[in-house]
Amino acid sequence: MARTAKSAKAGQRTTRARRPGRPPTASAKPAVKRRTSKPARAAAAPKPGPAALPRVPKLSKDELRAQVEKLERANAALRAKSRETNRAAKSAGARIAELEGEVARLEKKVASQTAAATRGGKPRTSASSKRRNSDVDPGDAVPPGVAVDEPAPLDPEAEAARESLEERLGGE
Repeated sequence: MARTAKSAKAGQRTTRARRPGRPPTASAKPAVKRRTSKPARAAAAPKPGPAALPRVPKLSKDELRAQVEKLERANAALRAKSRETNRAAKSAGARIAELEGEVARLEKKVASQTAAATRGGKPRTSASSKRRNSDVDPGDAVPPGVAVDEPAPLDPEAEAARESLEERLGGE
């Protein structure tokens, strides 16, 4: 075992020189000591620490290898969970963006319906009234054995739409 060489200055005490350009009072320490009360001095006194903790026994190489393998397995499991969580977060983000787009589309639709309701119905043109007044029945083109005698009953939503149309058209 080789000894380390000591430097020549190892045993000497070095004094700090004052930096040039600094006033001498800046480096001087205050000479006045503050007086403290007994409770303050007792609080500042070093307190005895806890008893020395017993040393942990050294582990063999095999035990250390077993611990390393165990930690590596735990690390691999955590990485797999992290990948899974990241995938779930990305899919949730995509779903959120999709739902926000759908909400925006529905808000536009509601706004346009509200604007149409406040404007009122469209004015009738003479061409559309001529088509309605013709004597041609749209059911004439269907042979009698193929046509449905009675239409299926309307659901409440369709009934409400039909009544709304009749009110707008003036009950024709």
